[in-house]
Amino acid sequence: MLDKHLLGKYSQGKKGPLFVCLAGVHGNEHAGIHAFKRVLAHLKKTNPNFLGELVGIAGNLPAINTHERFIEKDLNRQWTPKQMEYVKSIPKRQLTNSEDIQQRNLLILFERLMTQTPHSPIVLMDMHTMSAQDSPPFAIANNTPLSKELATNLGVPALQGVENIIKGTTLHYFTEMFMSAFGFEAGQHDDPQSIERLEAAIWMTLHKVNSIAPHNVPDFQNQRFKLSNIGEGMPELVEFIYRHGIVPSDEFTMLPGFQNFQKVKKGQLLAHDKTGEVRAPYDGFVLKPLYQKQGEDGFFLGQAVKKSKSKRTKLNPYLV
Repeated sequence: MLDKHLLGKYSQGKKGPLFVCLAGVHGNEHAGIHAFKRVLAHLKKTNPNFLGELVGIAGNLPAINTHERFIEKDLNRQWTPKQMEYVKSIPKRQLTNSEDIQQRNLLILFERLMTQTPHSPIVLMDMHTMSAQDSPPFAIANNTPLSKELATNLGVPALQGVENIIKGTTLHYFTEMFMSAFGFEAGQHDDPQSIERLEAAIWMTLHKVNSIAPHNVPDFQNQRFKLSNIGEGMPELVEFIYRHGIVPSDEFTMLPGFQNFQKVKKGQLLAHDKTGEVRAPYDGFVLKPLYQKQGEDGFFLGQAVKKSKSKRTKLNPYLV
């Protein structure tokens, strides 16, 4: 069953980083799966000099098969210590919730990767898309220096502080497991450019961690341009400051037309629910406005922060 989660692997047995690409944690987000398969196919065809290992993992298999965000509950909200201890300790045959079963499989798979693979560093990119139309992509960093460096390397706005706003995400779990993880929101679910951007993000990260040289990346400059041209004029670093959480009984409806990084003012009307108007509690940027039926986040707000200068992280002791 665990093998069904594996999208594929690539390695030449040389020392280097382990780069894990996680796709389909939300089952209606298929772009990451297609992007990883494109990269893997190119590597297998060209067989360039490669350090470390690349691994692709599919998240919520039943939801992926039905093109739904989740079956019973959001898999990207249940990576808390209590929940993880529950799914690991109870016999598998007693797990009846679809997402609990998927989480148990993924936990076993992640732990095997981290304990059986002698690579350093271990890096994970959690790949996502969004329901909002024409929304600029962005990266999300967890609270580690390398995560922030990898997120800002993509040339799109990078968001931090998600662990203060949302509990139980995969990024929080990987921080606890001493992995340098970051997320990438590539654009609208069904936009072909979302696949292009995710593919570019994989190549740029493989280059950043020194798994592959630029001349072995297909059309390297164009891969970088796919992301960097989007970030022009956008804030480089943004702090999450607010999450508008919802449940189905709220009857939440976002006003049409909002996009990522659209500036809003405190008190501006953003949505309606069964109690009436939903207005912005702060000045800031709208992030991930909800335009699909499933979801526990109506929208987020963020504010630009000044990026402090910090020492660059040495990513790979086996550089050539």
